[in-house]
Amino acid sequence: MTNETRPVSRRERLRAQTLQEIEDASFAIIDAEGVQALSIAALARSMAMSAPAVYRYFPSRDALVAHLVTLSYGQLAAAMSQAVQGSRRAPRSRVRLVVTAYRDWALRHRCRYGMLFDERAGDLPSEVTTGTPLDDAMALLIDLLVGVQDGGRVAGSSGDRTLDGQLRLWARSQERPDIAPDVARAAILIWTRVHGIVSLELTGVFDNRTLEAQRLIDLEIDNAVQSLT
Repeated sequence: MTNETRPVSRRERLRAQTLQEIEDASFAIIDAEGVQALSIAALARSMAMSAPAVYRYFPSRDALVAHLVTLSYGQLAAAMSQAVQGSRRAPRSRVRLVVTAYRDWALRHRCRYGMLFDERAGDLPSEVTTGTPLDDAMALLIDLLVGVQDGGRVAGSSGDRTLDGQLRLWARSQERPDIAPDVARAAILIWTRVHGIVSLELTGVFDNRTLEAQRLIDLEIDNAVQSLT
């Protein structure tokens, strides 16, 4: 018995093509003017379509933005994963590659990056704010930090309300209940501090200053990694 792929109909091909064009046109608006400039009417004008035609693909602007947020998370996560794909460098060096890819993507796609961390509209689907492809990037960072630590793993009680207990709960939320609290701590410190530095860089805080964002990021990585060795 053979598994035959069902031929894609012309209608399905045209729908997929139009969806891709909607995504591309939406990102063009966001990249040029920010997500606040994106509306169904503006999108329809840029594509020479009618607004009702766009609504056949997305029932509202919020649904469209939710879709674009999910796509952007995937793009960022893919950039981070590709940065170390096939690399044989030591885990410490690969941590730097992953973080550099994060910053580079943010600098290339400033408005998309800002869109990822904007306050969400109340009626956006919950999956936009819970599980995202960026969780895969965090899992990659955790694996690299486990490699830096050379395999230290600790189990703990979910009833522990100390910081270590909270870190264990966070590890479980990432579906990694076996990782040690110090690995979880290093991952969170890298994530939050790099995000903070990049966000400040995007607002121009470091413009015309002697401080270099990349040097600050390198210092944060070194401090987090040092805690594991």
